[in-house]
Amino acid sequence: MTSTTKALIAAAVAVLFAAGLIAWQVKATRSGAVTLTADDMSKLAELQSPRDRQRLASDAEARKKFADDLKRLLSLAEAARAAGVANKPEVKRQLDLMRSLIIAQSYITKQQGGAQAASVFAVASPTEIEAFLKEPGQDQKFQQFLEDAQGLGFQIPPTLSDDMKKQIQQQWAQVMIAERKAIQAGADRDRATELQVTLQQARFLVERYAQDQLVERTKATDDEVKAYMQQHPEMTQDQARAKAQEVLQRVRSGEDFAALAKQYSADPGSKEKGGELGWFGHGQMVKQFEDAAFALQPGQTSDVVETNYGFHIIQVEERGTRPGANGQPEEQVRARHILVSAGPRS
Repeated sequence: MTSTTKALIAAAVAVLFAAGLIAWQVKATRSGAVTLTADDMSKLAELQSPRDRQRLASDAEARKKFADDLKRLLSLAEAARAAGVANKPEVKRQLDLMRSLIIAQSYITKQQGGAQAASVFAVASPTEIEAFLKEPGQDQKFQQFLEDAQGLGFQIPPTLSDDMKKQIQQQWAQVMIAERKAIQAGADRDRATELQVTLQQARFLVERYAQDQLVERTKATDDEVKAYMQQHPEMTQDQARAKAQEVLQRVRSGEDFAALAKQYSADPGSKEKGGELGWFGHGQMVKQFEDAAFALQPGQTSDVVETNYGFHIIQVEERGTRPGANGQPEEQVRARHILVSAGPRS
């Protein structure tokens, strides 16, 4: 095991212990500091998946746990803000980017008649995009976006071809234009949108709090690293492929795809959403992933698909014709995936 690998494992163990310390601190000093109204809780419940909404509607215990978990999360985020986590320049930018994305998505969803998986890349005409990108300072803002998006877990390769960079820039412009239109229409003040922003920012702050504020106080000992290694052994490429095959068999045996994604997926951008990727068209994913996804019909699951990111299991939920990046109709799919990746290489 290399020293780099050992350091990464030690950091992972530290975060696990840090989460416990945060919970203790909140229990001791901030319990009950955050209040959500009954109407707020109802709006947050509406943002959940159809399956979760059904469970909340029929199970009083599930509703109680949902409320307790939300209050705990927001209390943790309050503790993180008090510790100065949100004052760091890069964190401020990432929080602002998160807010922009949510406002844009909420606005477009309403514009498209309430579709839950509305595309954030279908709101502006080519003329609007061209004018936006010509505004002073937009090149610098786009470069900053690339850095901040990676910090939020977006799968943006460190090296981009000119074509891929142009494509991402067009998509970024769509989001920024959508946010502008939302603010002009007052949609950013919609309570459901405000709550969604608060919730997503809270999750991000809690993760940063664990990593930045408490890691030094919870450094893993050699024994803890050894114990973590026994429970989470590094996977070679062959082992990662075998694990993906094992998970695929569980999917095909009838186990819930979303639950398996939350348990096994290494994609931080979709893991907590049960692997949900939303709608995408041609050219938005790496070629191997795209080819596999567009070969599937709704309800079908792919074989294990290998890309530079690791090994994917893809499940297509819908297919249809939707506005693309240029505003013109194009074939798109809505899919979930589970990513199994190998550990750090020596």
